[in-house]
Amino acid sequence: MMTPTLLGYLANFGSFSTQSELLCTQGLTYLLQTYKSARSALADEVKTRTGIGIGDSLAWLPEAQQADKAKPDLEARTADGIPVVKIEAKLGAELGADQLQSYVADLRERNSGETVMLVLVPKRRTAEAAQLATTAFGPSESGSWRATDGRFSGIALISVISWDELFACLRAGKGERFLFELEQLQAMYHVLSGDFIAPLNSNEEVLRWRERETDFLNVIDQVTRRLTMKHQIYPMGSEPLEGASHESVPGDYRRRFVCSFDDDVESCFCIGLRDPFAEWETPIWMRFHRTTGNFRDIRERIEASTISSLDSSGHIWIPLDVPLEVSGEKMIQTLIEQVEQVMRVAYQEE
Repeated sequence: MMTPTLLGYLANFGSFSTQSELLCTQGLTYLLQTYKSARSALADEVKTRTGIGIGDSLAWLPEAQQADKAKPDLEARTADGIPVVKIEAKLGAELGADQLQSYVADLRERNSGETVMLVLVPKRRTAEAAQLATTAFGPSESGSWRATDGRFSGIALISVISWDELFACLRAGKGERFLFELEQLQAMYHVLSGDFIAPLNSNEEVLRWRERETDFLNVIDQVTRRLTMKHQIYPMGSEPLEGASHESVPGDYRRRFVCSFDDDVESCFCIGLRDPFAEWETPIWMRFHRTTGNFRDIRERIEASTISSLDSSGHIWIPLDVPLEVSGEKMIQTLIEQVEQVMRVAYQEE
């Protein structure tokens, strides 16, 4: 387990969670702008992955705007302003093929030589990112993708890299101050990305869920990603709440939809984070919206079962119990098992 750092500690608080990707990419920008050893270490990694040498003298800029108004998270330029590398970095947010195509087109239009596009994601999302790159650029060549259509003379190599792989290569850099700041960034990343979720040890900690809102949102992100089997992963969204039990401002229901298909009927539920209804403690709730397909049958099956549920504004809400004193991975798996039990009843699955 990584030794806690100040940034790793602060990242547990909900105010960090809404800016998680910005904080991590800005932190990476700072390291690349400040430390030559960081630039050299990344250049070595790019050379290994793509065969392209970029050196350590490039200027790294955050969110540099392209002609089409798109803004990659990071861009490295030569002294005369020619882009050589772009990095699109994600934690939990969605990644689109059109994003990658836009960034690569800009590289190839403005640089007639060889350029690099890095897709930076958590380790658990590398397969997803690789499939997206294949959709955008065709089959890969030895783990990278090559953009060489006839529109521009430049050639771009696209590579998917995990944050953990990035941190490993940067650790080749030298200097006590640099390595200390790298450790700070890495600790913050691991909390914000959900790679490390500390156990919850009591019901009182569950009731104070806002103190660890980032952890709870990461749990929901991972649960819903693993449950999504029949469609693309939908974005996390939010909506106004009704029926919250606390006197404080309740905020929104932050959730992601997962859908099933039966006889060509789309039926969806969502799992999200909210202040609990009266007499409940858990902030994690599954909901079938009253407008979803086969809702009447789903409601009758759930109400006839032993599954705890309640009706609010015509929707069916199911509380998901948060297990105590278990690892983050066990917490996620236990919640998945609860949802799968509900699905078996709602959809009459074997």
